[in-house]
Amino acid sequence: MYVVFTDLDGTLIDEHYEYGAASRLLAVLKENNIPIIFCSAKTRAEQEALRQDMEIADPFIVEEGSAVFIPRGHFPAVEGDVTDHYETIILGTAYKDIERKIRILRHQYTITSYGTMTDEEVAQATGLSLEGARLAKEREFSETVVEADPGALEELKKHFNIVQGGQFIQVFGPGTDKGKAVEHLTRRYRASGEVTTIGVGNAANDEPMLKSVDIPALVRNPDGHYADITLPNLYRAQGVGPQGWAETMQRFIGEG
Repeated sequence: MYVVFTDLDGTLIDEHYEYGAASRLLAVLKENNIPIIFCSAKTRAEQEALRQDMEIADPFIVEEGSAVFIPRGHFPAVEGDVTDHYETIILGTAYKDIERKIRILRHQYTITSYGTMTDEEVAQATGLSLEGARLAKEREFSETVVEADPGALEELKKHFNIVQGGQFIQVFGPGTDKGKAVEHLTRRYRASGEVTTIGVGNAANDEPMLKSVDIPALVRNPDGHYADITLPNLYRAQGVGPQGWAETMQRFIGEG
């Protein structure tokens, strides 16, 4: 059995938030019941919208590994908190704690983050639609910093993880990363049998995820370059974004 862990921005979806180049291979994976696990800095609200659009119902990892949302009943055993829709595994820090620290630092430093921006401002900065910007602001475990004084970032590093995630800086819980969330789900899947894991990313913040899978892969970025990641068995797809994603699935899984 294969399980695919994938970043979203710059990997499964391109800079225009399109994934058409990956559509055929997405369909192949779904037809063969291969889990497609989103593992991204995106919020639960953002990922739920994408999951609905792509008709994917597998577990997903949000806000740089801060939490794992597992559709209720997906695994026989329950390890997290259960609501009407999900079993939730929380690995990170609550947004209110991060926001509180940033608010204090604003008395001394300049910090612009999603929490201080309107939906319109986030849309303008990111290229998202207004609805997309609204979903991006529904943060539960992290904050996105658009710009900040160096001193502010140094102070934040004393309390949280600070990661350059593509265009902006992600601030999230200490000791949290995508790899730990991937390892949690991998263990759960392997409880039911043999599993080969594939991870696909495009940026430095994907390295913990790629270190935690059997087959790590990078896609090219729009400028033609790869993220500066070196792993013994790392596959570098020739394609950019979703084209490289589809190329990776074709190479390692084929047509099922």
